[in-house]
Amino acid sequence: MRKIHLVVLLLLLPAWLRPAGTPTYRLQYRICGGAISRLLLIFPLRIYYEAMAAVDLKAWPLPDGCTRFTYAGLPGPAYVLRTLGFSGKTLALLSVDSRDDGTPAFAADLLARWPKKAPEFAERVKTIKKFPHRLEAGGPESFVFERDASGWYRNSSVRLQPRYRHHPAKTGIYFNVFPTLAELLKLLNHRYLPDPAGAPGGHFPAEWAGDELDFSPDLDRVAGLMEKVVKSMVTIQQKSPFRLKFRVIPASPGEIEICGEAFPDVPLWKGFMIREVYRKVRLRAEDRMLLADEIWVSIRNGRGQGGYGHLQLNKIEIVEEKQ
Repeated sequence: MRKIHLVVLLLLLPAWLRPAGTPTYRLQYRICGGAISRLLLIFPLRIYYEAMAAVDLKAWPLPDGCTRFTYAGLPGPAYVLRTLGFSGKTLALLSVDSRDDGTPAFAADLLARWPKKAPEFAERVKTIKKFPHRLEAGGPESFVFERDASGWYRNSSVRLQPRYRHHPAKTGIYFNVFPTLAELLKLLNHRYLPDPAGAPGGHFPAEWAGDELDFSPDLDRVAGLMEKVVKSMVTIQQKSPFRLKFRVIPASPGEIEICGEAFPDVPLWKGFMIREVYRKVRLRAEDRMLLADEIWVSIRNGRGQGGYGHLQLNKIEIVEEKQ
């Protein structure tokens, strides 16, 4: 009997020592910005826009060396908070969560904090409208994309659908937070490793330049998902390409952290320019497994108006309940 117990113990030991489950990642973005101007030099123009969404994903290795990410859940509410019309007197909050209660506490807290965050817009708001949505999700295929061995993101598919909780089911206000999240992944499709360090064991130079970047098509598509008027009235066109300068920065033991930055001041549209861009990639040193990938882009005009967008994909630890 003792021998049987010993054999069972030896068989179970590798399973206890091996990390359990499939790696889990969280993909999230935040966009925030505003502008105050005059239309035709007469009519006041006040526009504020803020959006945030996050999804949890399971990462599955594919035979060709790619990784396939599939939907695993919504970690919290996603939302769009924006002014309506040209004068900015109406504030709209569109929110969605996987829970059935419509997240009233989340909406109340967000609206309570907003006046301190954007006082120059809050002082003109006379009406606040809330549009709670429910989430329609169809399992792991609801949000999917792939990342190849060189770090390129591709083959995205989005079926997560916010549905307004009241009749009629459409508000007439764009609420494309999940397609926007997938579209922003294309901003990460550029080289961050120097050529000699492309494989595990390669050495890094003190500094290196990345690819020439033109975000025009990506930003134009994202803007069209955020606001319907963009499709017919605005074309975002970057005047010239720029490059990120990369370097390795201090990281935790067993990890490699690569940081890229640029301050291009390159014009995009109507005086707005790409002011700063930061890219950070964190890898496991032994096999270059992705631990984190993020990009931060600041777009402003000469008066400091505008905003920023931040996208990040992070490996997270999920604590599972013991059976």
